[in-house]
Amino acid sequence: MNKFYRVLSVVTLTLSVALWSCKGDQGPVGPAGATGAQGAAGPTGTTGPAGAMGTTGAVGATGAAGANGANGNANVKGSEVTVKVADWKTVDVAGIGTGTTSKAGAFEVKDANIKASTYVQAWVKVGTEFRSLPRLTAVEDVDYAFSTGKLTLNYLGYTTTSNVYVYAPQTDLVFSYVTIEKSNVLNMQSEGVNLRNRDAVMSYLQAHKY
Repeated sequence: MNKFYRVLSVVTLTLSVALWSCKGDQGPVGPAGATGAQGAAGPTGTTGPAGAMGTTGAVGATGAAGANGANGNANVKGSEVTVKVADWKTVDVAGIGTGTTSKAGAFEVKDANIKASTYVQAWVKVGTEFRSLPRLTAVEDVDYAFSTGKLTLNYLGYTTTSNVYVYAPQTDLVFSYVTIEKSNVLNMQSEGVNLRNRDAVMSYLQAHKY
């Protein structure tokens, strides 16, 4: 009987040792497995509904038409020109009725509107007013002449202190002139327009169309 218990004790002890020996520490994490193949693409979703259309902005009002400009006169041309002191050139002026020439200051304006069929009226600005040419005073003469394609302004001054002539003014001068068909000049004269009065000439030219 004792022999049986000894055998049983040995078996029990053996199983206990075997079971204790099987339980060891947890091993390291193994390497990650290879990535699996990509799955098939899913079906395309349905198209969403279109957004609401924005409202069209209101059309702006049409601007008012500008006023018509005044009708021009094709037979009348004019201009203003400023002649600086340094622009005057001393020239010889032929005498009238004699063979004697004299000196004067001159400035030329090229103008294709001056033709054999046109008349030129010119003025010089004195202060705030335009005075007709020729303008003759005790100390200076300002005159003009014209020929085809050219207007020539002339200046001659006289110094009473030294009794000598000068051929250029001491300040810049502003001139105004118009070219008018000679047939229209006759109409203006018959209607009593003073061609030496710049305001009268300009008013007539603005009011009449040929």
